[in-house]
Amino acid sequence: MHRIIDWNELWKALHTGSSERVEKDRDPAAVWDKRAAAYRRATRDERRATEQELGILDLAAGDTVLDVGAGTGRLAVPISRTAAHVTALDPSGGMLSILQEQMAAEGRTNYSCVRMRWEDAVIGRDIEPHDVVIAAFSLGFYDLAAALQKLDAAALRAVYLFWHAGEWRSPDEMALYRTVFGEEAAMRKGYPDYSYPVNILHDAGIHPNVRIYRAVWDAVYDSVEEAVRTWAAMHNPEQEDLSPVREYFARVLRRSESGKYVETAVRRTAAVWWVKEDR
Repeated sequence: MHRIIDWNELWKALHTGSSERVEKDRDPAAVWDKRAAAYRRATRDERRATEQELGILDLAAGDTVLDVGAGTGRLAVPISRTAAHVTALDPSGGMLSILQEQMAAEGRTNYSCVRMRWEDAVIGRDIEPHDVVIAAFSLGFYDLAAALQKLDAAALRAVYLFWHAGEWRSPDEMALYRTVFGEEAAMRKGYPDYSYPVNILHDAGIHPNVRIYRAVWDAVYDSVEEAVRTWAAMHNPEQEDLSPVREYFARVLRRSESGKYVETAVRRTAAVWWVKEDR
């Protein structure tokens, strides 16, 4: 089929337009090691979004599962309760150490960690094929076509991707980014949406299932100031004037009956998956 648009080349062009993306490409471990504690704090209470993703996955008790960009184990830990074995791949030792702590807290031993970039992994040498391969919000690769091809090669049965649909954050969150970083810089903070991997897969002869849904992400803090500090550590550690961030959290946080401060963000999300025999 004649291609009018080369979606992978367009993705590359957008990717290199962001200095933050280029920095992550150069040394993702250094970037995420610094953010590991804040990331764990920010994602600790994301049970509803996690349950939504787990509900989409078709996993069997005997499955081996590869979680690419596993981070602190938001999916890998609950998946280990069902799967025969989970392999968590991530370039950040700081993120994987938190994952290991969480596995230990649950008494899980049916997992292994691989600390490396997905771009550097060789199937059959560093990673063996797994029944199911998952990449949840971890598609920030320069060459997305090559990364997707490798995900497909690593899967014996199915591949599941989770990625944003439309803007990469909720309208309220995007308004904060625009206030802090400016309109143009805010647009370079995230990544192009799910239409890019879907079209890249299509050009490769893979026609995936797509489900668009509203993911519900919760974060719980002890105070407004804790929310402000966590956001700054994750997104802009060098920022001195935190008043826009403070104003945002003072507006969006709600007080729970327990006295905690809860942020709930609803983000339009795409689940993209294909079964090898049906693709």
